[in-house]
Amino acid sequence: MSRANSSAWNPLAKSSPSLDNYALSRHTSLRASSRNKSKTGGDFRHNCDREFLTLHCLKCGYWHRILSGSKDRTCPACSYELYLRAYRRYKTIMNGCSNLKLLTLTWKPVKRQSADIVRQMGKALIRLFHRKRYARLWKGILAVVECKKTRSGLFYYHIHCIVSGGYIPQGLISQDWREVSGFPIVDIRRISRTPRRALRYVLKYIMKGALLDPQDRAGFKESMKGVRYVRSYGEFYNLKYKTGRHVYFPCPRCGAVKSWVILEYCGIVDLVRDEVYDPP
Repeated sequence: MSRANSSAWNPLAKSSPSLDNYALSRHTSLRASSRNKSKTGGDFRHNCDREFLTLHCLKCGYWHRILSGSKDRTCPACSYELYLRAYRRYKTIMNGCSNLKLLTLTWKPVKRQSADIVRQMGKALIRLFHRKRYARLWKGILAVVECKKTRSGLFYYHIHCIVSGGYIPQGLISQDWREVSGFPIVDIRRISRTPRRALRYVLKYIMKGALLDPQDRAGFKESMKGVRYVRSYGEFYNLKYKTGRHVYFPCPRCGAVKSWVILEYCGIVDLVRDEVYDPP
Protein backbone atom coordinates (compact mmCIF):
# COMPACT_ATOMS: atom_id res chain seq x y z
CA MET A 1 0.00 0.00 0.00
CA SER A 2 1.57 3.27 -1.07
CA ARG A 3 1.51 6.31 1.15
CA ALA A 4 -0.36 8.24 -1.54
CA ASN A 5 -3.20 5.75 -1.47
CA SER A 6 -3.32 5.60 2.30
CA SER A 7 -3.51 9.35 2.75
CA ALA A 8 -5.91 10.12 -0.10
CA TRP A 9 -8.99 9.51 1.99
CA ASN A 10 -10.29 12.64 3.72
CA PRO A 11 -12.25 11.61 6.85
CA LEU A 12 -13.84 15.05 7.12
CA ALA A 13 -15.48 14.83 3.69
CA LYS A 14 -19.20 14.05 3.81
CA SER A 15 -18.95 11.32 1.17
CA SER A 16 -16.02 9.55 2.84
CA PRO A 17 -16.51 6.39 4.92
CA SER A 18 -15.69 6.34 8.60
CA LEU A 19 -15.16 3.65 11.21
CA ASP A 20 -17.16 5.69 13.70
CA ASN A 21 -18.07 9.27 12.87
CA TYR A 22 -18.47 10.20 16.53
CA ALA A 23 -15.37 8.62 18.02
CA LEU A 24 -12.73 8.70 15.31
CA SER A 25 -12.97 11.00 12.31
CA ARG A 26 -13.80 14.08 14.39
CA HIS A 27 -10.32 13.92 15.91
CA THR A 28 -8.35 14.06 12.66
CA SER A 29 -8.17 17.82 13.08
CA LEU A 30 -7.52 19.75 16.26
CA ARG A 31 -10.20 22.17 15.12
CA ALA A 32 -13.68 20.83 15.73
CA SER A 33 -15.95 20.46 12.71
CA SER A 34 -18.52 23.12 11.88
CA ARG A 35 -21.30 21.25 13.66
CA ASN A 36 -19.41 21.54 16.96
CA LYS A 37 -20.44 25.11 17.55
CA SER A 38 -22.61 26.43 20.32
CA LYS A 39 -25.79 28.36 19.68
CA THR A 40 -23.92 31.48 20.77
CA GLY A 41 -21.34 30.94 18.04
CA GLY A 42 -18.58 29.60 20.29
CA ASP A 43 -16.12 27.26 18.61
CA PHE A 44 -15.20 24.04 20.41
CA ARG A 45 -11.53 23.16 19.97
CA HIS A 46 -9.51 20.27 21.35
CA ASN A 47 -7.11 21.22 24.11
CA CYS A 48 -6.69 17.73 25.58
CA ASP A 49 -3.21 16.20 25.89
CA ARG A 50 -4.11 12.83 24.38
CA GLU A 51 -1.76 11.50 21.72
CA PHE A 52 -2.79 10.22 18.32
CA LEU A 53 -2.76 6.49 17.66
CA THR A 54 -2.89 4.76 14.30
CA LEU A 55 -5.29 1.89 13.62
CA HIS A 56 -4.01 -0.47 10.95
CA CYS A 57 -5.99 -3.07 8.99
CA LEU A 58 -3.94 -6.26 8.75
CA LYS A 59 -5.90 -7.45 5.73
CA CYS A 60 -5.45 -4.55 3.30
CA GLY A 61 -3.02 -2.19 5.03
CA TYR A 62 -5.46 0.68 5.47
CA TRP A 63 -4.72 2.99 8.42
CA HIS A 64 -6.81 5.46 10.37
CA ARG A 65 -5.75 7.93 13.06
CA ILE A 66 -7.58 8.41 16.37
CA LEU A 67 -6.92 10.10 19.68
CA SER A 68 -5.90 7.72 22.45
CA GLY A 69 -7.68 7.14 25.72
CA SER A 70 -11.11 8.19 26.92
CA LYS A 71 -12.51 11.63 26.24
CA ASP A 72 -11.49 14.56 28.38
CA ARG A 73 -14.27 16.44 30.20
CA THR A 74 -12.02 19.51 30.46
CA CYS A 75 -11.56 19.63 26.68
CA PRO A 76 -14.27 21.75 24.97
CA ALA A 77 -14.52 19.51 21.88
CA CYS A 78 -14.44 16.21 23.78
CA SER A 79 -16.99 17.30 26.39
CA TYR A 80 -19.31 18.64 23.69
CA GLU A 81 -19.17 15.31 21.89
CA LEU A 82 -19.99 13.52 25.15
CA TYR A 83 -22.96 15.85 25.57
CA LEU A 84 -24.17 15.14 22.01
CA ARG A 85 -23.89 11.39 22.46
CA ALA A 86 -25.89 11.45 25.68
CA TYR A 87 -28.53 13.76 24.21
CA ARG A 88 -29.01 11.54 21.14
CA ARG A 89 -29.34 8.51 23.38
CA TYR A 90 -31.99 9.86 25.74
CA LYS A 91 -33.96 12.48 23.78
CA THR A 92 -36.49 10.06 22.27
CA ILE A 93 -37.34 8.24 25.47
CA MET A 94 -37.84 11.56 27.29
CA ASN A 95 -40.80 12.41 25.08
CA GLY A 96 -42.39 9.08 25.95
CA CYS A 97 -42.04 9.48 29.72
CA SER A 98 -44.69 10.97 31.95
CA ASN A 99 -44.36 12.51 35.41
CA LEU A 100 -40.87 13.87 34.80
CA LYS A 101 -39.20 16.02 37.46
CA LEU A 102 -36.05 18.09 37.63
CA LEU A 103 -34.17 17.38 40.86
CA THR A 104 -31.08 19.11 42.25
CA LEU A 105 -29.20 17.71 45.25
CA THR A 106 -26.43 19.76 46.85
CA TRP A 107 -23.29 19.18 48.89
CA LYS A 108 -21.35 21.37 51.28
CA PRO A 109 -18.77 23.64 49.54
CA VAL A 110 -15.18 22.43 50.04
CA LYS A 111 -11.74 23.95 49.64
CA ARG A 112 -10.39 21.26 47.32
CA GLN A 113 -11.87 19.04 44.64
CA SER A 114 -12.04 15.46 45.84
CA ALA A 115 -12.71 12.06 44.30
CA ASP A 116 -13.90 10.93 47.74
CA ILE A 117 -16.69 13.52 47.70
CA VAL A 118 -17.83 12.44 44.22
CA ARG A 119 -17.97 8.81 45.38
CA GLN A 120 -19.83 9.77 48.56
CA MET A 121 -22.40 11.70 46.51
CA GLY A 122 -22.97 8.70 44.27
CA LYS A 123 -23.47 6.39 47.25
CA ALA A 124 -25.84 8.88 48.89
CA LEU A 125 -27.94 9.07 45.71
CA ILE A 126 -28.21 5.28 45.57
CA ARG A 127 -29.23 5.12 49.26
CA LEU A 128 -31.90 7.73 48.61
CA PHE A 129 -33.22 5.93 45.53
CA HIS A 130 -33.36 2.61 47.43
CA ARG A 131 -35.54 3.98 50.22
CA LYS A 132 -39.02 2.46 50.10
CA ARG A 133 -41.01 5.49 48.98
CA TYR A 134 -38.50 6.40 46.26
CA ALA A 135 -38.12 2.81 45.05
CA ARG A 136 -41.91 2.58 44.85
CA LEU A 137 -42.68 5.96 43.25
CA TRP A 138 -39.59 6.79 41.18
CA LYS A 139 -39.15 4.60 38.11
CA GLY A 140 -35.91 6.01 36.75
CA ILE A 141 -33.18 8.61 37.29
CA LEU A 142 -30.62 10.27 35.03
CA ALA A 143 -27.96 12.14 37.00
CA VAL A 144 -24.93 14.31 36.21
CA VAL A 145 -22.43 15.59 38.77
CA GLU A 146 -21.45 19.26 38.58
CA CYS A 147 -18.47 20.93 40.24
CA LYS A 148 -18.20 24.71 40.07
CA LYS A 149 -15.92 27.17 41.77
CA THR A 150 -17.51 29.96 43.78
CA ARG A 151 -16.23 33.53 43.96
CA SER A 152 -14.84 32.76 47.41
CA GLY A 153 -12.64 30.02 45.91
CA LEU A 154 -14.65 27.08 47.23
CA PHE A 155 -15.77 24.13 45.10
CA TYR A 156 -19.50 23.50 45.12
CA TYR A 157 -20.77 20.06 44.07
CA HIS A 158 -24.32 19.34 42.86
CA ILE A 159 -26.17 16.37 41.45
CA HIS A 160 -28.60 17.36 38.69
CA CYS A 161 -31.23 14.71 37.93
CA ILE A 162 -34.19 13.97 35.74
CA VAL A 163 -36.61 11.77 37.68
CA SER A 164 -39.38 9.69 36.15
CA GLY A 165 -42.17 8.80 38.57
CA GLY A 166 -44.59 9.95 41.21
CA TYR A 167 -44.64 13.07 43.36
CA ILE A 168 -42.68 13.35 46.61
CA PRO A 169 -42.78 16.70 48.49
CA GLN A 170 -39.59 18.75 48.47
CA GLY A 171 -39.59 18.96 52.26
CA LEU A 172 -39.58 15.19 52.55
CA ILE A 173 -36.79 14.85 49.98
CA SER A 174 -34.78 17.45 51.91
CA GLN A 175 -35.23 15.51 55.13
CA ASP A 176 -34.23 12.22 53.52
CA TRP A 177 -31.28 13.74 51.68
CA ARG A 178 -30.00 15.17 54.97
CA GLU A 179 -30.19 11.71 56.52
CA VAL A 180 -28.19 10.02 53.76
CA SER A 181 -25.77 12.85 52.94
CA GLY A 182 -25.78 15.32 55.83
CA PHE A 183 -26.95 18.20 53.63
CA PRO A 184 -30.58 19.38 53.41
CA ILE A 185 -30.70 21.74 50.41
CA VAL A 186 -32.60 20.27 47.46
CA ASP A 187 -34.84 21.56 44.69
CA ILE A 188 -37.46 19.69 42.69
CA ARG A 189 -39.85 20.96 40.05
CA ARG A 190 -42.18 19.40 37.50
CA ILE A 191 -41.18 19.08 33.85
CA SER A 192 -44.34 19.67 31.85
CA ARG A 193 -44.06 20.55 28.16
CA THR A 194 -40.30 20.70 27.67
CA PRO A 195 -38.68 17.32 28.48
CA ARG A 196 -35.93 17.74 25.87
CA ARG A 197 -35.12 21.20 27.16
CA ALA A 198 -34.80 19.74 30.67
CA LEU A 199 -32.58 16.98 29.27
CA ARG A 200 -30.31 19.57 27.65
CA TYR A 201 -30.21 21.48 30.94
CA VAL A 202 -29.02 18.44 32.90
CA LEU A 203 -26.60 17.15 30.27
CA LYS A 204 -24.92 20.53 29.81
CA TYR A 205 -23.11 19.91 33.11
CA ILE A 206 -21.05 17.28 31.29
CA MET A 207 -19.33 20.24 29.62
CA LYS A 208 -18.77 22.42 32.69
CA GLY A 209 -15.30 21.01 33.41
CA ALA A 210 -14.03 22.81 30.33
CA LEU A 211 -15.00 26.14 31.92
CA LEU A 212 -12.77 25.70 34.95
CA ASP A 213 -9.58 27.71 35.21
CA PRO A 214 -6.53 25.85 33.87
CA GLN A 215 -5.08 25.46 37.37
CA ASP A 216 -8.26 23.66 38.53
CA ARG A 217 -8.61 21.25 35.62
CA ALA A 218 -6.10 18.69 36.88
CA GLY A 219 -8.02 18.44 40.16
CA PHE A 220 -11.28 18.08 38.26
CA LYS A 221 -9.89 15.25 36.15
CA GLU A 222 -8.63 13.44 39.22
CA SER A 223 -11.91 13.84 41.11
CA MET A 224 -13.95 12.60 38.13
CA LYS A 225 -11.69 9.68 37.22
CA GLY A 226 -13.77 6.53 36.80
CA VAL A 227 -17.05 8.45 37.19
CA ARG A 228 -19.75 7.90 34.59
CA TYR A 229 -20.59 10.99 32.60
CA VAL A 230 -24.28 10.24 33.05
CA ARG A 231 -25.48 7.99 35.87
CA SER A 232 -28.64 6.05 35.14
CA TYR A 233 -30.91 4.11 37.45
CA GLY A 234 -34.17 2.21 37.14
CA GLU A 235 -35.90 2.29 33.77
CA PHE A 236 -33.10 4.40 32.26
CA TYR A 237 -30.35 1.97 33.31
CA ASN A 238 -30.33 -0.41 30.32
CA LEU A 239 -31.06 2.25 27.74
CA LYS A 240 -27.39 2.66 26.81
CA TYR A 241 -27.09 -1.05 26.06
CA LYS A 242 -30.40 -1.27 24.20
CA THR A 243 -29.63 1.70 21.94
CA GLY A 244 -25.97 0.85 21.38
CA ARG A 245 -24.65 -0.41 18.04
CA HIS A 246 -23.28 -3.84 18.91
CA VAL A 247 -21.20 -4.39 15.80
CA TYR A 248 -17.53 -4.56 14.98
CA PHE A 249 -16.23 -1.58 13.04
CA PRO A 250 -15.39 -2.79 9.52
CA CYS A 251 -12.45 -1.54 7.54
CA PRO A 252 -13.89 1.11 5.17
CA ARG A 253 -11.58 -0.09 2.39
CA CYS A 254 -11.91 -3.89 2.43
CA GLY A 255 -14.78 -4.47 4.87
CA ALA A 256 -12.79 -6.76 7.14
CA VAL A 257 -13.69 -6.97 10.84
CA LYS A 258 -11.49 -7.93 13.80
CA SER A 259 -8.52 -6.93 11.64
CA TRP A 260 -7.36 -3.83 13.51
CA VAL A 261 -4.08 -3.39 15.35
CA ILE A 262 -2.60 -0.24 16.87
CA LEU A 263 0.73 0.50 15.23
CA GLU A 264 2.11 2.35 18.24
CA TYR A 265 1.61 -0.81 20.33
CA CYS A 266 3.40 -2.88 17.66
CA GLY A 267 6.69 -0.97 17.79
CA ILE A 268 5.67 1.56 15.11
CA VAL A 269 6.10 -1.10 12.43
CA ASP A 270 3.93 -1.40 9.36
CA LEU A 271 2.85 -5.03 9.64
CA VAL A 272 1.89 -5.28 5.96
CA ARG A 273 5.10 -3.89 4.46
CA ASP A 274 7.25 -5.05 7.41
CA GLU A 275 9.00 -1.73 7.70
CA VAL A 276 9.09 1.19 10.07
CA TYR A 277 5.86 3.13 9.89
CA ASP A 278 6.38 6.62 8.48
CA PRO A 279 3.12 8.62 8.56
CA PRO A 280 2.85 11.63 6.23
